[in-house]
Amino acid sequence: MTRSLRDEGGECPAAAYLRQQPENLVVNGYRNCVAGLAHQDPRFWDAAMFAHAEALGTIDGQYALDVMASLIGRLGVCATCPLKFYKPGTCHLCRDECLLLGMVAGAQNGDEAAMMHSAKLLTCSDACFEVVDRASAYAAVLLGHGHRLTPIPLGAIADIDFRASAFAGGRISSALH
Repeated sequence: MTRSLRDEGGECPAAAYLRQQPENLVVNGYRNCVAGLAHQDPRFWDAAMFAHAEALGTIDGQYALDVMASLIGRLGVCATCPLKFYKPGTCHLCRDECLLLGMVAGAQNGDEAAMMHSAKLLTCSDACFEVVDRASAYAAVLLGHGHRLTPIPLGAIADIDFRASAFAGGRISSALH
């Protein structure tokens, strides 16, 4: 993640980041699951299942999606504020999406500090370890199929939280709590 809002070509850095398959799978899996819950629309679940089955196979794709749904369910109960997300397919990232990526990337890359800091920014302290366990299980399934996320440094996670706090109330489409 970079500090500039646009790269030299005028593209938002999130757009390039989301072209990476593992990151796109995580973010759009999250978005589709949350949108499915928020809008009670099975088309979002179908899109998430299709993407996970294509990347991980039918059985592991379903398992990964079940773990993601369990993670989101737990976050929905104990998140420090309503969960935010962009519409699936959007080429931007909101704070909560970045923190989810921080947990999954931290789990895959052995960065416990980034993983825990991301979790603490998303959830209450009572559920932090349960959330991390679910994010780690999801990360393991992806990693088992060769889908490793790019590491996200702890400083970038702190910067994401700082920027999101500074721009609270931005243009994020929906929330679930």
